Amino acid sequence: MQKKKFLFGLLSGVLLALSYPPYPFYLLAFVAFLPIISVFQDVKRKWWLVYLTFFIYHYATNWWISSWQKDTDPYLFVSGFAVALVHPLLFMIPFAFLNFFARKIGWRTSVAFFPFIWIAFEWLHSLGDLAYPWLTLGYTQVYNHYWIQIADLGGVWLVSFLIVTINILIYFVIEKYKELQQKPKFYLLKNKYTAIIGLILVIPYIYGFFRVGEFRYQTLIGQNQHLRVGIIQPNINPWRKWEADAITQIKIHQRIQDSLHRAVPDINLFVWSETAITMLDLETNAFHNFTPFWDMLDSNTALLTGFADFHFLSPSEKPSFTTKYLFGDSTKPYETYNSMLLLNPDRTFAIYHKNRLTPFGEHIPYSQILGFAKSFLEWNVGISSWAKGKEQNLLSLKTRNKQSAIGPIICIESIYPDYCRRFVAKGADILAIVTNDGWYDHTFGPRQHYLIATFRAIETRRFIVRCANTGVSGFISPTGESLLEAPQYTQIGIVADVPTLSTKSLYTHLGDWLPYVSVGLTIVLLLFAFFKKNKQF
Repeated sequence: MQKKKFLFGLLSGVLLALSYPPYPFYLLAFVAFLPIISVFQDVKRKWWLVYLTFFIYHYATNWWISSWQKDTDPYLFVSGFAVALVHPLLFMIPFAFLNFFARKIGWRTSVAFFPFIWIAFEWLHSLGDLAYPWLTLGYTQVYNHYWIQIADLGGVWLVSFLIVTINILIYFVIEKYKELQQKPKFYLLKNKYTAIIGLILVIPYIYGFFRVGEFRYQTLIGQNQHLRVGIIQPNINPWRKWEADAITQIKIHQRIQDSLHRAVPDINLFVWSETAITMLDLETNAFHNFTPFWDMLDSNTALLTGFADFHFLSPSEKPSFTTKYLFGDSTKPYETYNSMLLLNPDRTFAIYHKNRLTPFGEHIPYSQILGFAKSFLEWNVGISSWAKGKEQNLLSLKTRNKQSAIGPIICIESIYPDYCRRFVAKGADILAIVTNDGWYDHTFGPRQHYLIATFRAIETRRFIVRCANTGVSGFISPTGESLLEAPQYTQIGIVADVPTLSTKSLYTHLGDWLPYVSVGLTIVLLLFAFFKKNKQF
């Protein structure tokens, strides 16, 4: 019996994995927690059950982290397995709270509060140097187009909350039915929980239907200023990128750009991918002489590109864990930043330094503690010690007849809802994502990353321009619709008209209000539980 319960509980991991994109079975998320919740009280090896359940969820959806390419860096390959072993441990936290509360305030009450516990966990998992909210439950509904429009009210967290709530309500319906000695006809129709489930499912669809209507592309084009944006996808091998000649790579971008510009002359903004301009020379990267790039542009065209920015430290600036020294000279300390550079045709420029760095891939988390492991944890490709940006600034685009405030987002920053929201709260009228997902070509990774960005569009009601080295590059509407995509693994340029919007969603105004409520409620429950004697589990 115990073995059957254990195996049944593991079904939750399978259901969660199958509900996550690019798998199309998103409706499974609404019942995915039922197996593990149903057996959690009685199964003896409950912590093994929770761990293995979320190991299945993680590995079936994130197996690609090891890269699995012939050029893969050994460190990256091994780290993928390390993450797969460690990450499921974090998912034990909400179940530890559930277990504790059940002993103090009863199983049924604890389960009723589980949606809040879960959201508190998901949100806390998105904070700090080790944050990795890729598997946030709300992303399972990315293909549920109308239903997820509620994300503009409470972010992806609201979608997660409703998914867990539906799971718990279905669990209550089943448990209540088991308790009845006489099984009434039309039980489901008479059950109050069934009615609540129906409302939770239907109301978001109605809301979504009207919101999608408000943000129809053709309507927005007619009512708002728009930019004509060209995306340049160079399809450069990421493993050779840092060894190759920077000028040759720039010429690849320029050739695609010139071809696109000849076909569509009136482009206002070209977008190049993450670190499209690598280590060119000190004149460019450190002293910001961009004359050769300005010479590429006409009076009505700007360039937004990924850029490796050098910053030499002044005598008043203290060296940090990521500080390097030019030619080993201790009198010439400098930092390097994974950056975005905007070049306006009037020869002004603006730079944004990436704030949310990829753990271990771009920096050593909590470097004050893990600094001893720096040499072991560095990639062979030499990009694992970027400095962290200090300011979340917008980039102001100015051409002859267009102006825009761009929210710059680099790679993994697009998986952090509140971080992206703050750009729009500051006044961004479009969001631009540059990334290099080529480390994970021909896996789920690039597609998942693109789909996650659709939530940022819905949450903020902004158009997103996304340029990736090898793909997926494309344009995403404020309803999360992919308007145009470039085929992956090709050198190509694509162009679209992108309306600049000014209205702000409720989520943009209020931010992570639901996680705050969830954390607060969990803390209140925790304090209350400390003063309660144990109940029969």
